[in-house]
Amino acid sequence: MNRDTPRLPPLARFGVAAAWGFARLVRRRKFTVVAAVALGAGALFGWFVSRNQDPVAALLELLDHGVLGTAVPLVALGLVAGGFGEEVADRTLVYHLVRPVSRTTLFVARYAAGAATGALVGAAMAVVAHVASGTSMGVRVVASSALVAAAGVATVGALYYALAALFRRGIVAALVYTFVVELLFQNMPGTVQRLALTHHVRSLLHRLVDDDFAARSDAVVRAIADRGTPRFDPQAMRPIVEEPWTTLPSAALVCAAVVVVSLVVGARIVTRRDWALKE
Repeated sequence: MNRDTPRLPPLARFGVAAAWGFARLVRRRKFTVVAAVALGAGALFGWFVSRNQDPVAALLELLDHGVLGTAVPLVALGLVAGGFGEEVADRTLVYHLVRPVSRTTLFVARYAAGAATGALVGAAMAVVAHVASGTSMGVRVVASSALVAAAGVATVGALYYALAALFRRGIVAALVYTFVVELLFQNMPGTVQRLALTHHVRSLLHRLVDDDFAARSDAVVRAIADRGTPRFDPQAMRPIVEEPWTTLPSAALVCAAVVVVSLVVGARIVTRRDWALKE
C-alpha cells in the first residue's frame, strides 16, 4: 500500500472482508469435504455409542475425546487455519488492499469467516452424534455440547491461524502442536495438563454437562470419582475429590484470551511481512 494513503480506522470495512471470506469458503470444495466428513463422523460416532452397553457413559467419552479431542482440531485445521494464506496464495490480497482494506482488517475478518463456518460444522457434528446415539439427553445437554464444539473450533482455530501467519508451513506446525505438544501435556500428571489448550475446551464440556450425564449413568459417577484428586478438607473433616477440570469461568477466560492473543500476534506479523504478490 502507498505510504501516502491515509490511515484507515481500526477494522474499517470488516464486514465486507468477512462476507467475502465466508462466501469464498463455503463455495470451495474443501468446505464441502470437511463438512461431509465431520457430519459423517458424528453419525458414525453416535452409531457406535448406541451399540454400547452404557450409551450414556460412552457418549460423554465420545464427546470428550472423539469430538473435542480429535474432530474439532481437524475441523479447525481444515476451515480456519489457512484463511489468510489462501488470500496470499490466490493473489487476492492485492484486491483487498487497493479497495482499501488494511491487512489487519483482512486478517481478522478472514479468521471470523473461517471460525463462524467451522463453528457451525463443529456444532452440527455434536448434534448429529447426540441424535445418532439415541440417548435422548435433552435439549440443554445437546445445546451445551454443540456450543462447546463451536467454541473449540473457534479457539483452536485461532491458534492454528496465528501459526499459519508465523511459519511458512503453518499447517505442519499446527499438526505438530496438536498431535505432539497437546498429547504430551494431556498425559502429564497434575496441573501440567492445563498447559494443553484442549484441556480448557474439554473443561467447558465437563463443567456444563457432567451432572446431567451422572444422573443417567452410574459409570459416569464412578469415572468422575476416579479422575478426581482426593484431598482432605479440614473444615468438613472428610476427604473430598477435586475435579481436574478448569472451572467454567477460568476455562472460558483462557479460550477468549487465546483467541485475542493469537489474532493480535498474527495481525502484527502479517502487517510487517512482505508478501510475494506478483508473478
